[in-house]
Amino acid sequence: MNSRRNVVKALGLGVPALALAANAAAKAPVAADPNNPMLLACERPADSKLAKRFPQVLVQDQHGAKFWFYENLIQDKLVLLNFASLDGEQAYPIIDNMVKVQEMLGDRLGDDVHIYTVTTKPEVDTAESLKQYAEAKGARWQFLNGDPESIRKILMAFNVMGSIHGLTWVGNQRTGRWLTKPSRVQPIFIAEAVGLLSTGKHHKPFLIDMRSTIA
Repeated sequence: MNSRRNVVKALGLGVPALALAANAAAKAPVAADPNNPMLLACERPADSKLAKRFPQVLVQDQHGAKFWFYENLIQDKLVLLNFASLDGEQAYPIIDNMVKVQEMLGDRLGDDVHIYTVTTKPEVDTAESLKQYAEAKGARWQFLNGDPESIRKILMAFNVMGSIHGLTWVGNQRTGRWLTKPSRVQPIFIAEAVGLLSTGKHHKPFLIDMRSTIA
């Protein structure tokens, strides 16, 4: 038990401060303007060999803000990306587990780490319903919806089949490194994946075994 606490401490993770929500909002990416023809005609930046994998489509979060999926939410960022639907949460809940990961990330959430949940049922999960669900769960990250075709392109890019998907993608698009973790694995293992893909002072390797600690 002490070794796990040491891991969390070494990762620079902790219980989020009360000001986390305000901090995340202040550092949120600039929303895309869907009415700007220059943006609509803009090609996706080729910033890495994986850039073309991610669709450049408009999405909307639970607060009604619109973003380019790749350019605003993925490019040059360290992200955790999972997929769920509100009714799918009844059969295979993952949001509660991600809330525990959120607590481990502390004030890194919205700063150098971003979490996104993409709905697998865009026709059903409205921005308002996603907002209500996020608030009920204490989830302070972005829940994304969009027109069905745009969401379909995102789901295809991440090999999501059906309304229930059991993987969380962790990626650092600045370095081009991505990996997956089961969305319902112990939260510490998802947090460790963040540490592995982080750069600078936040970079930490994987644990060797359950008894390992990170110096």
